[in-house]
Amino acid sequence: MHLIELQHALRQLRLGGIATVLETRLRQAQAEAMAPIDLISCLVADELTRRGDRLLQRRRKQAAFRDPQKTLDHFDFTFNPKMNRSLVFDLATCAFIGKREDALFLGPCDPATFCTSLLHS
Repeated sequence: MHLIELQHALRQLRLGGIATVLETRLRQAQAEAMAPIDLISCLVADELTRRGDRLLQRRRKQAAFRDPQKTLDHFDFTFNPKMNRSLVFDLATCAFIGKREDALFLGPCDPATFCTSLLHS
């Protein structure tokens, strides 16, 4: 089977991430004398990364955020100097979910306050 045929077969199997990077990874494997298991591991990792990225992209699109590019990096913490910045970033990790803890935002959530903006970040 030639490279083009293999890429086509991978796409039929819905392994487009592997098909996309196959040629590059094969060159890398030859240059670094990579063991076959390491090559396969790299290809599988590439596919998983691609799928994770696409899943995140789909979820952001389905969420229909008003400003999907808005992140905590662009959040104006000077708006409310009393806000604990490190706590906000800690909440953003969602570690509380794994610990089975709750997170509660208190205060009016209208467009003039930080709450709405923070929830969309």
